[in-house]
Amino acid sequence: MIHILLIEDDVGILESTAELLELEGYRITTATNGKEGLQKIFHLIPDLVICDIVMPVMDGYELLEKIGIQPTFSAIPFIFFSAKSEKNDIKHGLSMGAVDYLTKPFELDELLLVIKNSLQ
Repeated sequence: MIHILLIEDDVGILESTAELLELEGYRITTATNGKEGLQKIFHLIPDLVICDIVMPVMDGYELLEKIGIQPTFSAIPFIFFSAKSEKNDIKHGLSMGAVDYLTKPFELDELLLVIKNSLQ
């Protein structure tokens, strides 16, 4: 079973997205900020990380930066999903090493397609 770490500070979005992905057959672990997410990455080594950008404690950019310098974790596909939808935001996220960038709000079909493409 594919294990996804979902990192989002909005509890409503976090819970609803986690539930939808679990119904699609994914194993989901959640975190509410980048620092908590980083700890879970080190302990669980998920198959994929889906992460918001603007969060307290540690934002998504800093998290991706910290993962990228760790050879063990740098190969984990990382997807940003954020309300930051300007072209420059998307470009910046992808240039940092994210495999994809999904803007909120999104449709479940979009999310599933991004996940599928990222795991190939």
